[in-house]
Amino acid sequence: MLPNAPHPNPPLVDLTVLAHLEQQFNDAGPARAFARDYIAGFGDRCLRLTRSVADQDLPAALEAALSLRNSSLMLGAERLVALTAAFEAAISSADLDAARRALPGIERCGLDTIRELETRYLDPA
Repeated sequence: MLPNAPHPNPPLVDLTVLAHLEQQFNDAGPARAFARDYIAGFGDRCLRLTRSVADQDLPAALEAALSLRNSSLMLGAERLVALTAAFEAAISSADLDAARRALPGIERCGLDTIRELETRYLDPA
């Protein structure tokens, strides 16, 4: 694979991103709070994507996608970042059909990401 090339099947969550955030704060608390806030806000972010596509509101769809992608990037949710980037590309080219088709995958991946965060990061056994 080429350097900086996207991983063909990125992980749901790269926990090293959260570990780095913990190191930056010299405390796990803020990173864990961010993960919990991300989980709490995912439903609203997903709803904003769906509504903006249903309303054919391209600026709102792009804004919602950027919000989800950036927060996912900060969290290390690599697979969701990739899916959201594809959604953004569809919106940027005004391909609402492609954007609409991407929504179920984004939602599914988001829910899988939440489970991964809850089991591997927030509540490790």
